[in-house]
Amino acid sequence: MTAEDVLREIKGKVRSVIPPSIDISDVEFEGALVVIYTKHPDKFAERDDLVKQLAKMLQKRIVVRPDPSVITDEARAEKEIKKIIPEDAGITNIYFQPDVGEVTIEVMKPGVAIGKQGKYLNDIRKAINWSPKIIRTPPLQSKTVQEIRAYLRMISDERKDFLRKVGRRLHRGVSEGEKFVRVVALGGYRQVGRSCSMLHTQDSKILIDCGVDVSSENNGTPYLHLPE
Repeated sequence: MTAEDVLREIKGKVRSVIPPSIDISDVEFEGALVVIYTKHPDKFAERDDLVKQLAKMLQKRIVVRPDPSVITDEARAEKEIKKIIPEDAGITNIYFQPDVGEVTIEVMKPGVAIGKQGKYLNDIRKAINWSPKIIRTPPLQSKTVQEIRAYLRMISDERKDFLRKVGRRLHRGVSEGEKFVRVVALGGYRQVGRSCSMLHTQDSKILIDCGVDVSSENNGTPYLHLPE
C-alpha cells in the first residue's frame, strides 16, 4: 500500500466521523502528524471529543488547523487579540505562523491570558480562526530566539513541503522481499561523548544522535565517512 493509498483511507475515515456541518477542506500528512484542515475551526473547538475519537480510531496524532481561506489577516487578528486578553496579562509580543495557522502570544502572566477553563483562548479562536498558543515572556530577551522565529516564518512554505514529504515516506507501505535491521556504531560506544548510531533497514537509513566529544582535540566527532 502506497502513502497515497493510506492517506485516501484516512480521509475516508475522517469524513465518516466528522459531522456534515463541519467542512473538512483537506487532510494531509505532516511528519508523523495527520493534519485536518477545516473551514469551521470554531465548531471543531466545541467538539473536542472528535479529535480523541479520531486519534483512537487511526492510532495517530491528530492536529486540527484552520483552512488558510478563513483565517483573519494578521493586522486585524492582532487587534482582536489585544481586545480579548486582559491588559494585566502583559502582552509583550505576538508571532504569527501562517503555515500552521498558529499565533504565539508572549505574556507576563500566562494564567491571566488563558482565562478560566481556557475562556480567552476559545474567544480568540472564534474571533480570528487562528490557533492561539500562550507562552511566558522570558526574563531576558534573546536575540537568537527572535532570529530563529523570524527565520522559521521566512521558510514556512519550504518547511511545510518538507514535512509533507517526510510524512509520505513515514506512511508508505513496507517493501517486499527480505527484511532486516542493522545498527552501525559510529561513535560513543567506547567512550563518553560523540554518541552516534546509524539504523539501516531495507527501506531507510536513519542517523540516531550526532554528539561531539568536546574534550578531544583530534577525534571529537563521530565517524561519518561510511560509504552509505
